[in-house]
Amino acid sequence: MSYLLQLVRRRDPVAPHVPIARVDEHARLNRAGLYGDAFVHVYVEDTSACAPPRRHRSQPVLILEIADCTNSIALEFSLSTAELRDNSLFKIDTLLGALQPSVTALPRKPTSPRVADTRHPT
Repeated sequence: MSYLLQLVRRRDPVAPHVPIARVDEHARLNRAGLYGDAFVHVYVEDTSACAPPRRHRSQPVLILEIADCTNSIALEFSLSTAELRDNSLFKIDTLLGALQPSVTALPRKPTSPRVADTRHPT
């Protein structure tokens, strides 16, 4: 096993820091084979292990990106003050609340289109 030690790398002190995520979800919005690469990406950086004097930012990075085949939207969620944190939570609750009615309104089974009666009256 000593021959494997030559392949082990020491941690490079100059290497870029890869942040640890508290949440890092990337989900496709379409079933495979349908409509391209629509997705939603949610990322919340975990700063709990950062020591306060060494922390570069006072708040974690939050990303919410929603995309269809051609367009993308990225929403900002600020946590820098109590008021902005409350607004970010309000924004999340509003998004979830706006989506919920569409879930209950859409039928789970496809409905067949009405077939016009093409018979001529005799």
